[in-house]
This record gives sequence, structure tokens and C-alpha cells, in this order.
Amino acid sequence: MKKILLVLALFAFGASVASAQKVRVMSYNVHNCGGVDGVKSIDRCADVIREAQADVVAIQEVDSMTRRNKKYMLGELAKRVGYHAYFGRTIPYQSGAYGIGVLSKKPALSVKFHRLPCRREPRGLLVVEFEKYYLLATHLSLVEADRLTSVGIIKEVASKLDKPVFIAGDMNARPTSKPMMAFKEFAQVLSDENKFTIRADNPRACIDYVLGTNGKFKVLKDRVFFDSYASDHLPLYVDVKVGKLKRSKR
Repeated sequence: MKKILLVLALFAFGASVASAQKVRVMSYNVHNCGGVDGVKSIDRCADVIREAQADVVAIQEVDSMTRRNKKYMLGELAKRVGYHAYFGRTIPYQSGAYGIGVLSKKPALSVKFHRLPCRREPRGLLVVEFEKYYLLATHLSLVEADRLTSVGIIKEVASKLDKPVFIAGDMNARPTSKPMMAFKEFAQVLSDENKFTIRADNPRACIDYVLGTNGKFKVLKDRVFFDSYASDHLPLYVDVKVGKLKRSKR
């Protein structure tokens, strides 16, 4: 009888492990690949992303074929690190576009873009679906009222998804701010709020995050690249063991 119970316990443990997976999620405001030292270099940002080896990367502040860059910046980053690229245009700019993006090791199953409110500059939410989870990438407004409204929209979008959800990006909000407290009502902050991300050469605040909702999350490791000057923000990633929530039967 004890042997049977042991076998059953091992089987249950194996099933639990199999149903969960480890994901490395990164967020990086690349500032159009312009460093705090005044140097603009796609290669430097690509080197950081390559070193991180994240499964998915939420990118903020990136140009596409503007007069000032004349390149599809997200595509150039993707080409250098061998990732897939998904761009979300938030504003037309200098005959091109400016916005957010996602880089991923594996191709996405679907990509959707939602507009977010911002009275100073249009913002957006890029919803990228992968086999076992979603990544919601964003860059929130500089206006707190708009950020609060955006958090509500993100909550509504995430609630309709049928897999665990990661939310990553530059939230322009400190950990105890109203927008972040609103996030914490439905999502778990997975990155370390005590590690500052801006400004890169003298970090004094945390405004970049990775969060999780609609799943079970266990943080295994987190890192902020404190030695990176390729942007005005410090990039960060988290290693997370993630599994689906068990739905109660009715």
C-alpha cells in the first residue's frame, strides 16, 4: 500500500512539474538605442539582449523608418540576436512610426494592438500570444490619470485571455503609486521593486516592471543590468516558473 501511495505521489509531482514551465521575461526601454553617454548604437542594445537570452522581451521607445533613424529599429535588433519581432505603432513620426515592440525566440501565435489613453502622447498595449502564455507589452503615459485608466484597460484585456499573462514595460510609475497599486489588485509584481531602473548612470527609481496574472507564478531569479549604459533605462529580466490556474468546476 505504501508503495502504491509513493508511486501516486511521484506521479502527481511529475504531472505538476510537467504542467509548469520556466520562462525568462525581459523589459527594456531602449531609448532608440541612445545611451546616457550620448552614443547611439543598435549593437550595444543587441549585446544586452543577447546576453540576457530571454524568451520574450518587451521593448519601449523604438523607431520604424523615421527620418532620424531611417531604419526599422526593432527589426535591426531582432536580426542581430536572431529573434522574431512584433511592432506596435503608437504614433506616426517623421514619415515613419514610433512605438513599442516584442522580441521573442519563438514565433507568436497571434498579435493584437490596443490603444491606451494619453493626453500628451498616444500609448498602446501589444498583446502577443505564445503557446502557453501571453506577453502584454506597454509603455504607459506620463500623466497619472491616464496611467490609472490604462491599468483598467489592461486588466480587462488580461481577464479575457485563457493562458497565464505576463505584463511588462515602462510603467512611468513608482512601486507605491496609484497605478502600481491598481496593478497589484489583480497582478503579481515579479521583478524586484527595490532595484532601481532609471536613470542608467545614476538609478534612483524603479519604473520598469514585469508582472504576472491569470496563472501561478514563482520567481526563480531576477536581474537588473546595472552596468548597462546603452539606454537611459536599465534593462531587467525575471526567471519565472509559471503554470495555469486550476479552474473550479461548477
